[in-house]
Amino acid sequence: MKAQKLPSGRFRTQVIVGKDANGKRITKSFTADTAFASEKMAMDYITRYGVGQAVYRMTVAGAINQYIESRTNTVSPITIRTYKMISETRLQAIMDKKITELSVPDVQLAVNVDAARLSGKSISEAVSLLQAALSFQGIETNFKKRVTFTKSRQKKKLLPPPEIIIRTIKGTKYELACLLAMWLSLRISEIRGLQYGDISKDGKWLSIQRSVVYSDGEDHHNDFNKTEGSTRTVSLPKELYEMIMVQPYSSDTDPIVPLGYNCLYKGFRRLMAAQGYEMKFHDLRAVFATTLKSLQIPDDYVQHLGGWSNPTTMYRHYVQTLSSEEEKYQKQIDDFFSGALDTGRSLLT
Repeated sequence: MKAQKLPSGRFRTQVIVGKDANGKRITKSFTADTAFASEKMAMDYITRYGVGQAVYRMTVAGAINQYIESRTNTVSPITIRTYKMISETRLQAIMDKKITELSVPDVQLAVNVDAARLSGKSISEAVSLLQAALSFQGIETNFKKRVTFTKSRQKKKLLPPPEIIIRTIKGTKYELACLLAMWLSLRISEIRGLQYGDISKDGKWLSIQRSVVYSDGEDHHNDFNKTEGSTRTVSLPKELYEMIMVQPYSSDTDPIVPLGYNCLYKGFRRLMAAQGYEMKFHDLRAVFATTLKSLQIPDDYVQHLGGWSNPTTMYRHYVQTLSSEEEKYQKQIDDFFSGALDTGRSLLT
């Protein structure tokens, strides 16, 4: 890698960064006033992004960036942006360390530095990305088990009963979306991804099979959900079906809830704040899970309804026609929320 003098008198160093679909080399150029400056820019780029480097010379930053590049067309753009944000803001104390020399104390030091400003969850995500990047280079580690993380200090949040929420949202443009979240445990991205064609012909079932994710100031339409368990079919209560169908629509691809992310998120927070509750839209899923726990609904069925994909979050995922036992559980749930709906409405009169 050597700088070449251009007709202009400046110097250019080229780095091969890959090949296109036809096998033609893709290069990146670094131009400066001196050969030294041009070559240094190229070397800094190679070090940072691991381009064409042997494993023994690769830095943590280079390994992570190579891993991100390898995932570009296999995961969502949101995930790629998240990876890049993590690589640029977390574990910075070890980014210039060679991956073949990286030790547990090195990672622990970086974790300790980040612990002063980040949550344990944020740091754990960064270490997970680090491990995946190292594994991609053939280096297996167990940093997640050997490094000590900051324990999460979650504040206990007082959530209102469903009747109070129903009373608050009744008659507002947020009512249907909030009920879909609290009754069916749908995420805001899943609600915004729902279309009329997702309702079964008999009106008894609702398929959750896509999402609309808001990120970096714009919507991203995905033909998939957050996790494998998030793609599911759930029973659609009669009350919600009627609320959906009373709305005007012209096509099966029309959105059931045609509201923007900020409209839903901020609007709901304002409504609940006026009632004295500090509550986010996502907390409606917590109300759902808490309510079903009080109804003694089995955890595996709660997990299916909520779209949680693993035992840590909410046990095993399955999608199938309701068995007689599950029909009993679903009736309990629908009876409770139907009653809450009536109670919430009666509080208004």
